[in-house]
Amino acid sequence: MTLEQLEALLQELLNGIQDVLQSGEILTDEFQLLLAQELEYLINEIDRLRAESPVETLTPQTEMGELQPGPFASSQVNSFKYNPNTKQLFVKFHGKDSADSGPVYGYQNVPQHIYDVFAQGRVGPKTSGQNQYHRWVKGVTPSLGASLNALIKEGGYPYQRMS
Repeated sequence: MTLEQLEALLQELLNGIQDVLQSGEILTDEFQLLLAQELEYLINEIDRLRAESPVETLTPQTEMGELQPGPFASSQVNSFKYNPNTKQLFVKFHGKDSADSGPVYGYQNVPQHIYDVFAQGRVGPKTSGQNQYHRWVKGVTPSLGASLNALIKEGGYPYQRMS
């Protein structure tokens, strides 16, 4: 299979899992194990194919450019940008004084499939609450903030404050 086909298959599988979880259906332990094995295989194959592709080297400041607002409201994330060639994700957070006054962080070595799940806000918040920018509800997606915390921050990707 090609890289594009594997990425499409991974996305389809993730969408199916999300639909099942949102429906409240309970998956057996055996089925969860099979899903985990399939996800691991797909991710490893995608990473292998990407590693074989030539990578363009850019510095974070050159690459960051203009960050784009997320596709839906977020209580934490103001905007973000991803470069699949360098696997760098740049995230601008909301500021204390205004949405545009927050810091920008650069995260390194973020695989495309992790970015795709983050950008779709596929991980639901662990709590419910509200701030001046948005209201969030426990377990309800889309959530950029919860996805960023679970996938990127807890994923241990190296980062640095850019501004």
